[in-house]
Amino acid sequence: MCDGIEELYGCFNDTADIWDKKFGVESDDPFYQAVACPIPMTQAEVDILDLGCGTGIQLEFVFAKAPNAKVTAIDLAPKMLEQLKSKFDSVAAQLKLVQGSLLDLPLGEDEYDYAISTLTMHHLPPEQKVRVYKKVRNALRPTGLYIEGDQSNSPDGEIETLYWFNRWISNLPGGNRAEWNYDITLSVATQNRLLREAGFSGVQLAWENPGKLAVFAAKY
Repeated sequence: MCDGIEELYGCFNDTADIWDKKFGVESDDPFYQAVACPIPMTQAEVDILDLGCGTGIQLEFVFAKAPNAKVTAIDLAPKMLEQLKSKFDSVAAQLKLVQGSLLDLPLGEDEYDYAISTLTMHHLPPEQKVRVYKKVRNALRPTGLYIEGDQSNSPDGEIETLYWFNRWISNLPGGNRAEWNYDITLSVATQNRLLREAGFSGVQLAWENPGKLAVFAAKY
């Protein structure tokens, strides 16, 4: 804890065992359905990269579309990965669990059909987002698709969020590396711009609850 802000690692690691009780969703949840929607129904062993996987709430929707998918799931918090492993024990052979920061881990090259992130990227400031997006794009095959479902903001709300980040959070140790639990929620327009800046083409807003949540699908 520093200046009323909790360290990101501790925040998620310490709440992993109650995460699903607090944030679990119904099978018809429109946001999580929208995250999985761009993935067609398939029996193929598609390769999927899950960035900031948490306990794998989103994977319940992904496996409903692609039950034989091979998933590389990355999270900063090891206890989140433990919860995911326990929940998806029946498909353990299809999972590769990786603990670490998206800023530091190599993501590979030309390895995945899909990359997804769900309620993860809002922890990163814009310049770090672009860094990670470039790594994600490089990890996708040329036919690949990146799907991001995350918090969104109004243009005015974005200005305020970035003001306080630059004035406060960025001055903390590790503040520019998403090491504190502060939500950097951006507008749909800015999010679209950052994805294109990273080199993605055909960026589409796939679903939106205006000012709250948005799902993007970005082609390689």
